[in-house]
Amino acid sequence: ADAADEVHRWERMFERLPPAHQSLLAHHRDKHVEAYRCVGRNDKFLSDMLATYMGDDVPPHLRVPPAEKTDGVSRALHRVAPVDVEKVRYVLKNLARDWSAEAAGEREQSHGPIIRELTARHPPPGPDRDVYSPRVLVPGAGLGRLVMEIARRGYQAEGNEFSYYMLLTSSYILNHASRANKWIIHPWVHSNCNHQSDADQLAAVHIPDVPACDAIVDGARVGGSMSMCAGDFVECYGDEQNFGAWDAVCTCFFIDTAHNVVQYLETIASCLRPGGTWINFGPLLYHWAEGAGYVGDEEELSVEMSLDDVCAAANSVGLRIETREMAEARYTSDARSMLQTVYNCALLVAVKVGDEGKGEGESK
Repeated sequence: ADAADEVHRWERMFERLPPAHQSLLAHHRDKHVEAYRCVGRNDKFLSDMLATYMGDDVPPHLRVPPAEKTDGVSRALHRVAPVDVEKVRYVLKNLARDWSAEAAGEREQSHGPIIRELTARHPPPGPDRDVYSPRVLVPGAGLGRLVMEIARRGYQAEGNEFSYYMLLTSSYILNHASRANKWIIHPWVHSNCNHQSDADQLAAVHIPDVPACDAIVDGARVGGSMSMCAGDFVECYGDEQNFGAWDAVCTCFFIDTAHNVVQYLETIASCLRPGGTWINFGPLLYHWAEGAGYVGDEEELSVEMSLDDVCAAANSVGLRIETREMAEARYTSDARSMLQTVYNCALLVAVKVGDEGKGEGESK
């Protein structure tokens, strides 16, 4: 309803133009009709997804409650909170980023360095069933593509995600895509700004480019597995059963989601076995820096640290930084848009050391 209301606003603005200007932009009427169709396709995808997770047989952390029964007037007056509208639009953009062929280049910018470091430091097993398959944890897994890419190479990969929006959508994509390009979405339809053409704005994106059921890399058919854990990273992995339980922790556009980055680093360090590896790629956007009013009226804790501070804190908790490099990357970008946000991201690779090695500086 909110997306359709936005298209209706475009129509109202068009009707306010002088007749000569309307004639010049007459094709906008066709654009509005097609935009409604795009919104309808997005709505169908989301509605089908929600319907899949209704019922008592659905796990509690994914279960969708039935819609409230209201009359037509009540539905018309109901408006979803703007922050929730934006989260749904963000999910659509993340679907394009994680699960479309068009975004392969963007994924390579961030996933590529992580996977190359992982395979170099912890080689995946070959076809021999007796070879140990390293355990890899991916906090902030989002819609699960990085977790799947690690698992399909033969690792025991586990993703962790806090957002219900991401958990629900990732479960749907990973478990209900029976073939490639099963669904069509239109992630860029909601904004009229910075498009080179109407076709770019209304573009259809097919997902997923690779369904999880077909996700096999040659030579890695044995040993790979994938799982997801719902909940706060520190709460889920700060317990004794995870102490020293992981060979690698891979974080992509994640550590700046922390209220307190040091707490994240302590949890990462506790999860890793001695000699295990933390591989990080991303910026320091700090999601809670302007968090007042985001989840309530109280001021949210947010301690923003420089990259130097992050590296120093990592060393202090037993994560010896061995690699620190910078590389550009985009995130949920429309490749055809006239507005592009490019992050200068930090690639950090650290090795878990014992107490005697804590506080040592970077070696590269």
